[in-house]
Amino acid sequence: MTENQKKSDRQYAAYMARKLFSGEISKHQILDSFPDFENDYKIKRLYNRIMNKPKKRWLFGISETKYQTFMNETYELIDELETGRLRLEVMERLFKELWLHSDNCTEPIEHIWFSIGEVAKSTNESREEIRTRYLNFLIEKEIVELVSWEPLKHRFTELGKNIKTESDIEKLIKNVA
Repeated sequence: MTENQKKSDRQYAAYMARKLFSGEISKHQILDSFPDFENDYKIKRLYNRIMNKPKKRWLFGISETKYQTFMNETYELIDELETGRLRLEVMERLFKELWLHSDNCTEPIEHIWFSIGEVAKSTNESREEIRTRYLNFLIEKEIVELVSWEPLKHRFTELGKNIKTESDIEKLIKNVA
């Protein structure tokens, strides 16, 4: 699947989900034309949220606050699929992990796969998503660079060493969107 096809499938899935949750179409209509989600973790998450949408009732349902939380998380996922923006909390978590493994930028980052796995577990993102979007973004912006392939080592560049606060990370992400 090409990157453009993946992006258009994500946007179409988000469009259909938005129509479903606004009441314009039914669940059966969306399932007939929903894009293939086997190779895309985000579309699969959206599909699961559509299929497992809770009922908001006083009997055999969930509370109003839990329902609102579910809907907020769903619309955040839809927005992310539509725009392709990077999520701030994922980038912050990745930065913290990389800083931890680089001993505050004094050592090269060994075993970056471990950092990616920890970020994936704590943020509900796939490892592939963390590696392909977030880590590659840091490499493209010359914040992190590859030092060696064998053994695989990365390190923070001088630009990366200057990023210290959450607002610095937020500025970096907003420049992309």
